[in-house]
Amino acid sequence: MGGRSTTKILALRAHLNEWLFPDAPRERQGDVSGHPLLVLGLLALGVLLQLLRLGWSSALHTLWAEDGQIFLYGAMKQSFWHDIFATYAGYLVLVPRLIGEAANLVPLQDAPAAVAVLSGAVVSLSGLAVWYASSAHIRNPYLRGALVALTVLAPVASLESVTSAAYVSWYMLFATFWLLLWRPATTRGAAFGSLFILATCLSNPGVWFFAPLAGLRALAARDRRDLMIVGSFAVGAVAQVPAIVFNNESAVTPMWTNDIWTVYLQRVLDGAAFGLRLGGIAWEHYGWPLLIVLYLGAVVGLAIGLRRSTPTARYLAAIAIPTSLLMFMFAVYQRALGEEMVWLSGIHFGDGGRYAIVPALLLVSVAMVLIDRPLRRGQRPLGASWLSLGVVAVLLLGIVGSFDVQDLTARGTPPWDDALKSAAAACHSKHLTEATVPTSPSGYGVPVPCKRLSSFSDAPPGR
Repeated sequence: MGGRSTTKILALRAHLNEWLFPDAPRERQGDVSGHPLLVLGLLALGVLLQLLRLGWSSALHTLWAEDGQIFLYGAMKQSFWHDIFATYAGYLVLVPRLIGEAANLVPLQDAPAAVAVLSGAVVSLSGLAVWYASSAHIRNPYLRGALVALTVLAPVASLESVTSAAYVSWYMLFATFWLLLWRPATTRGAAFGSLFILATCLSNPGVWFFAPLAGLRALAARDRRDLMIVGSFAVGAVAQVPAIVFNNESAVTPMWTNDIWTVYLQRVLDGAAFGLRLGGIAWEHYGWPLLIVLYLGAVVGLAIGLRRSTPTARYLAAIAIPTSLLMFMFAVYQRALGEEMVWLSGIHFGDGGRYAIVPALLLVSVAMVLIDRPLRRGQRPLGASWLSLGVVAVLLLGIVGSFDVQDLTARGTPPWDDALKSAAAACHSKHLTEATVPTSPSGYGVPVPCKRLSSFSDAPPGR
């Protein structure tokens, strides 16, 4: 019995290594895609495009919600080590805390720009990770490039999720999914992947939904590079446990409603196909008939794709689709957002868009792998076929349609410079030691010591 079990485990390991965790392709001679200058240029372009989505004024001259009130304020008030390992919303949030610490090091008037640029850089880095980590599963550069664009410019995201430190971990989660599938060719690549996974795990307990995938990766581990990837996931995921168990922060009471099923179809399925804006407009005009057609089309397309594709696509679909469903539904249930996020007849909005980012991208990933994989071993991949180009065109249309998320009334008022001057004036007129600098949206603000605000006051010194 023992020998037979060992044989089965070895056979499963071999099957996983061949199909679910294939070796990443090595760089070909003359390939400049990994040149440092090109990589840095693309990362900078990713940051620039994210700033443009929100608009220069909103992105560089305003702070959003927790970015100021929690993360910048925490950096001001606490020591570095105490701050970065402080919990928020019931769990560790390492990367947003680090962004807050960095923003606290620059002149106060530049804090919003620091938060925006650093948040955009983390999201762009997530896109870079997806490019390399998906290379063995999606060989078609058009499909893979589109997936990276969807990661960086997520069309299901609303203004709350763009250049915001509080929500960069959602983009990192998607990159981590692919990094768990990645078999890097170098130790340097494995070190990068491991650090990225660890940072993600210490920023968002949503990584627990990837535990089955990480378990399979551990079973298929062959060398120290694999162990680095799996070990970083295990350490980070386990570190969230005591943080959550011993946390005393008040939490939202979870609530299940049947609206959550509808929200999944609207925000994830519809959003994955058309993006937030075009998908929302389509819902306004066609309502439930649209969702039914999308659902049936997805089921039929999945059935045909799985029947004609390789075990790689079947494995990925078996992991990614349930993960997409469970992750979204648990998050919406846990935060009691079902009734708040559902689109009623004739309307659409973007509140809570961050919860749709990873689930929607997982569905898109399955579609891309199904299209890209060879139909039979030895057969040429579909390459730049009309199907792959058509899918890329539709997805890019969703990105373009949902690119602009500007809303100055919600995120843009008051400008940071004006808010600093108002707070400085309050310090002088009311003889305060600390004043709250208002931020977006209304009701949020950053308590700042009046000593740091003195340079923004118009009052004569010493009065």
